[in-house]
Amino acid sequence: MLLKNKWEYPEEIKKQRFTKLHQRKVLSQLDNTQPKSRKRSVIRGLTVAAILMMLLGSAFFIPSVENVVAKIPYISKFLEEKELSLKEQDRLGEKVLPIIAANGLRIGGLEFNMEDKEMLVGVIGSSGNVREMSNQIQNQLHNMELNGFDVTLVPLEEEKEVQTERSRAEIKKGQQDSKELTTSLTKRIEAEGYELMYPIQVRINNIEGVYMNVIVPESESRLDKLKEIIREEASAYGDELTVDVRQIQNKALEQEKRWKRTGAISNIGEALMETKHYPVTGFAFSFHPYPLQIIIKTSLNAKNPDASDIADEIRSEVDLYIESSEETRTIRNDQYKVIVEGQDHKEIE
Repeated sequence: MLLKNKWEYPEEIKKQRFTKLHQRKVLSQLDNTQPKSRKRSVIRGLTVAAILMMLLGSAFFIPSVENVVAKIPYISKFLEEKELSLKEQDRLGEKVLPIIAANGLRIGGLEFNMEDKEMLVGVIGSSGNVREMSNQIQNQLHNMELNGFDVTLVPLEEEKEVQTERSRAEIKKGQQDSKELTTSLTKRIEAEGYELMYPIQVRINNIEGVYMNVIVPESESRLDKLKEIIREEASAYGDELTVDVRQIQNKALEQEKRWKRTGAISNIGEALMETKHYPVTGFAFSFHPYPLQIIIKTSLNAKNPDASDIADEIRSEVDLYIESSEETRTIRNDQYKVIVEGQDHKEIE
């Protein structure tokens, strides 16, 4: 199973863009399947302190043909430029956000365009004073040293949570039951002599019923008994049971742990999804079965005579990053395969 993964307008256009962006949740930004569109990153629903720590960069670096020919590792260069961009965003946030908070407004979201030196700040406040406060804050920012950045405040409507007492109680009950079943199930399975490759996952809610995911070694042969044990432990929590038992290789798990410690997968995916130099449209990876597969989806037409060369160039960029980056030194001897897919979802050889 592939684990998918980890980018001065008229006033009315600003409103439309932020209204749409405001609806996104923070966790959706971590979804690596998000198509690349604009070189921007958005953060929603965070406190001022959290925003300062979690600002995401955008439009960091586009490799030139000379860089590619000279085999300067694009991914490593991208990460360097990203670090500089994040520092610049932190500096801006430290100057701008306290002023907004001091004027009684809350931050609803941030959007940076580092290339055009633009910072949009979504602000939330009582309906009567948002525009008045925005104008006041804009005047305060006018005389500040912002390194050429244009900071624009955009009023946002506050999202209203509609949740009944009953639904809140049901959610809380499901969470408590999930925790209890996870504990009892783990103890029972380990007492029966099974090795758990990952912590057991349990979800109890009105949509899934009782869902349980248990992962054991590839060598385990007592799967039928294991499923019986799981059903016995879960029977007290409902009749709609989903028992998801999987097996994985030990060497695949060890490889996954090594790669996760380096952050290499997210670095590769983010760099390739952001660049305009390569026609990358998606990114995925799978540690199971062994060895790791890195899947890079592109808009290349396999019939194009240049498609094979471009695919080779993308594979070379990944190899070069793993071979030369300081943080990847612990995984350089690992086996892995980079698969570049064309628009027909088939590998380009």
